[in-house]
Amino acid sequence: MNRTEPPPVPACRRAQPLFLLCLLCLSLLLAAADRPVRADAYLGAVTKGAALLSQGYYPEAAKLFREARDLDMNDPLAVAGLGYALDASGQSAAARAELSLARKLNDRSRAASWASALAALNAGRLDEARAQIEALCGQGESPSVDLRIARAYVRCASGDAAGAAEEIAALGDRAALSAPRRSVAALIAGAAAFAEGKYPAAADLLHEAVRHLPPSTFFDRVLRHRAPILPTVHTARPMPMPLMSAPSLGENVRTRSGVVRLYLDAFRFADAEFAMFLVDGRCVHTTNARPFRYDWDTRRVRNGYHKVVIRAQDRSGRTLGETEEVLLIHNEGASFPPVYPEEEYRRADTTLAQAMILQPDVLASQYLLGLSLARSGNAEGAAAALEIVMGHDPDYAQARKELQALYATHNRGRLRVVSSVPTTARKIAITFDDGPHPLYTPPLLDLLERHHARCTMFLVGMQAETYPDIVREIVEKGHEIADHSYSHPNLETVDARTVEMELLRCRSVLRRITGKAVDLFRPPGGHADAKVGEICARYGFTTVYWDVFDSWLQKYDEATVLRQLVQSVKPGSIVLLHNGSNKTAGIVEPLLEELTRQGYQFVTVSELLSERTPGVEPPTEAPDAPEIRDDHSHASAAARSSR
Repeated sequence: MNRTEPPPVPACRRAQPLFLLCLLCLSLLLAAADRPVRADAYLGAVTKGAALLSQGYYPEAAKLFREARDLDMNDPLAVAGLGYALDASGQSAAARAELSLARKLNDRSRAASWASALAALNAGRLDEARAQIEALCGQGESPSVDLRIARAYVRCASGDAAGAAEEIAALGDRAALSAPRRSVAALIAGAAAFAEGKYPAAADLLHEAVRHLPPSTFFDRVLRHRAPILPTVHTARPMPMPLMSAPSLGENVRTRSGVVRLYLDAFRFADAEFAMFLVDGRCVHTTNARPFRYDWDTRRVRNGYHKVVIRAQDRSGRTLGETEEVLLIHNEGASFPPVYPEEEYRRADTTLAQAMILQPDVLASQYLLGLSLARSGNAEGAAAALEIVMGHDPDYAQARKELQALYATHNRGRLRVVSSVPTTARKIAITFDDGPHPLYTPPLLDLLERHHARCTMFLVGMQAETYPDIVREIVEKGHEIADHSYSHPNLETVDARTVEMELLRCRSVLRRITGKAVDLFRPPGGHADAKVGEICARYGFTTVYWDVFDSWLQKYDEATVLRQLVQSVKPGSIVLLHNGSNKTAGIVEPLLEELTRQGYQFVTVSELLSERTPGVEPPTEAPDAPEIRDDHSHASAAARSSR
């Protein structure tokens, strides 16, 4: 009887056991490679980020927290720190995404909960902030100073001014607080006093709040949309578009919990014979049974991000392709052994939470100070405070209405526009536009001093903010300073709100540097339409043009221009020169010498206005003056070309 040999086993089927063994080995290797992050690397980065937050270095802190998040994207501390840093930098939309993720990763994290509460308050979500703050205050131990300050803010913003005042009083001596905390505490106490009609007391408290604000300029970002400290104080502006930032992973992934069914895409991989399911690089399941699916119990992994890869292979084990997706796993009440040493982790969490504070509020402090001073009869102080608010945000609360009301009385009898002054006195006003300039202004001041000449300098706010010592020197040497806008734009091409900001920012900068208000203004390039003129009048400015100017230097040599200037000057002339042009510098001294020989005195514009012949209206038209182009750019990167 002949024995029939069994049919030969196909090579691909002989390879299956070997292939499965290889899969097992690969899984073991991947598991071995998936080791926990070193505690000193991750927690050290979080602690360093917290230190940067404490010093106010928010962009630098955000960078460090991103690096920490890359080390462990499933721990909430780095994500919470990043969210707070983004919020403090004005990127509220990106911050909210990060903080939402931090709460999902671990809703028991103190730092994540605290950062979320602060972000909600800063975004004006008062009810959300109140709930989170109360939850934190109820966590057994006595509430921290920061929590009590935040709770007082919420009470004041909710209409409970008396309760807020009691909360702040219970803190004890505010002098023991750090400057930022003291500023916010004084703001709350001042707001409570204002709500009760105690305006002088409110002004004193709000002066304290302002004194302890961090140094700032109009270059700096300020809070604009925090829940208003008093229910009747609200902003009219819509929320701004968020600044661009690195997107949160949480914005682009699906959230899953419980058992999740995973499928191989049978349409994409029609020739597949095997499917391998990997989670975070670990093979968790293989199958050759159609329809190639796996029920993944997500409760076996920590809450957080997990990368799922589903790989298709043919009979020989060759990879045909794979799909990949990152899922955010969030199972309520999930609990796992700690990844990091418990004491080190708790210390990092506490350090991070302590670095997060309710930041001082420049606009609320200055606005309420302005209102308190106005109601106490101090119009000048009120205007100074409200101009700071308007310089940042003209639409903040009722700042525009309040400031215009102050100037309505001040404006009575004020000239709106002047280009020369009718007088018989042989006096003229030499004026210089632009500057202060570190190269041109100091020598110019020396030259004026040698010729016993006083002048009026129309200064650019950006330049003044950059070189405050030169501004003080101008005033100390007896000269007059005036407003030439903040950034030197063509005011005819911008909207009314921008015109307000340009005028009031510059005025506020000059007032802060010198302690004196300015009420003379010259539009850059002389560009001013009816809109600009009306805004100037509302805020108590006299617009100053000229009847003699140096802009012929663009077309003619110095000798020709000097002769033309001397011939054009008459008693009461306002002469336009430039502070920041080496061309102008060459004609100043011979001009002063020749006009002195002719018996002219050089006075400020305000002094010249006081010499006006009674009953005679001054001219208001200025001859067209082509702009001078500097041969050297302004030293400050923020400065504009001359006029």
